[in-house]
Amino acid sequence: MDEKSIKEHKGKRMWKWLVITVVVLVVIAGGVLAVLLVAENYSGRSEFCGTQCHIMKPNYDTWKKDKHSQPDKKTGKITGCIDCHYKPGEKPTPKAKFRGLGQLFSYLATGDKEVRKRPSVSDLSCTTALCHPMDKLLVQQIDYKKKYETKYKGNLKAFEHKTHLEKVIDGQKLQCTSCHLHQTRGKHFEVPKELCFICHFRKAKENEGRAKCAVCHEIPEKPLEMKKVAGDVGDDKPKKPITHKELEAAKISCNRCHLEMVMGSTALKLDLCLECHHDASPELMAKVSDKKLMHMEHVTKQTARCSQCHETIDHKKSSYLDAAVQNCAACHPEPHFYTKKILAGVGGVGVGTKEKYPSLMHSFGTNCTGCHQKDARDAKGNKVKMGSNKSCGECHHKDPKYEKMTIQWAKDIVDAIAETRLAEKTALDAVAEAKSAKPTAAYTTAVAKLKLGQENLRVVTAGGGVHNKKYAMLLLDIATQSFQEVAAELKAQAPKEGADGK
Repeated sequence: MDEKSIKEHKGKRMWKWLVITVVVLVVIAGGVLAVLLVAENYSGRSEFCGTQCHIMKPNYDTWKKDKHSQPDKKTGKITGCIDCHYKPGEKPTPKAKFRGLGQLFSYLATGDKEVRKRPSVSDLSCTTALCHPMDKLLVQQIDYKKKYETKYKGNLKAFEHKTHLEKVIDGQKLQCTSCHLHQTRGKHFEVPKELCFICHFRKAKENEGRAKCAVCHEIPEKPLEMKKVAGDVGDDKPKKPITHKELEAAKISCNRCHLEMVMGSTALKLDLCLECHHDASPELMAKVSDKKLMHMEHVTKQTARCSQCHETIDHKKSSYLDAAVQNCAACHPEPHFYTKKILAGVGGVGVGTKEKYPSLMHSFGTNCTGCHQKDARDAKGNKVKMGSNKSCGECHHKDPKYEKMTIQWAKDIVDAIAETRLAEKTALDAVAEAKSAKPTAAYTTAVAKLKLGQENLRVVTAGGGVHNKKYAMLLLDIATQSFQEVAAELKAQAPKEGADGK
């Protein structure tokens, strides 16, 4: 054979072996892919999840008890694992195949006995035509009367998905899994009522807006008291019984009788941020107060659940007395509000904002018990700790002059308050006289100045001027001057005696 023929022969042989090699590789690859696809398809069955996958058995057991594992009455179809955990039409895609294979390999590589990562369920999976189509879901009403009849005595209104799915509140767009989740042992898919309470009561005014009792509860029409009849002691006429309907119409807040029904603060659990954000930098934590941003990132994007960030809140019947005692602020303002202000040398009016007048005790961090050592009783007979001038001597080398010093401070404050009270009375008389005449712009200015002076007087009297004599005397001086100016300005504006006032 000539050289040209030899080259042609070699070329044909190389091409032949190349074709054979490619075919073999394709066959092998096809076989491997077929095996993988069969394995992936088999592993996508619900039975595989529960019987072959050691980390899915608890989930499978709860699914078997759930209504999703039961054949549909119309179609006979069972809602399996992949029907919820894959979006409609997503299962045949390459992305889903590799995701499934990745899960399979993860299963083969681990010895854990449970799933650590929270599974995702898209709203698209829930709202298919065969499951809960959106047009029907939005108008569907769930009768809680039957579900909670024995516990709530049938006064719950029907639940509507429409009000929850069509609103965006403070940046949070609710998803199906915002409420429906695996929370309790033995249940696969539920709505924990604690989540409802977090949303409805956190930072909401009692009985207003989303916290309004009538949002969920029907207003009872049954009388609250027995109907009195003629002849009852102290009442000679029949009396109309009171109902919740009448109290609602009269705008009587529910918490005046049911304060104990909502207990807890749903505070943010900031220390748990580190469970997800390993580098919780100051810049990151500074964004926590941006409620819309936090809800957008954690609720709308389904990266966290309400209970992961917020403390829970109780909404149940409990002792009405204990609730009131625990929530002192419901009836009593902060009893030491002004005391803390005068100790710190703040809160007064007419004092430069850059100037500070803290007491020495405040500067050194001496707390209340440093001076209040004397056992005593208040006006109601309750045991309290009173301040004692002897405490001063005990700290200051038992020097008697310090014991006398606080007595003199108290006397000076009392005298200064009396002088300020006299100036206040003169100002009040002038305001009353000016009010009886036709009010003028000067009258409005005088009333504003009167209130400023009264606020300084209140800081000293309510806070105890002896806690910070220097600051107390300054506030009283400013108050006295304000009262004197009020009286002088209104007197200057008053009509002259004998004038016609025009």
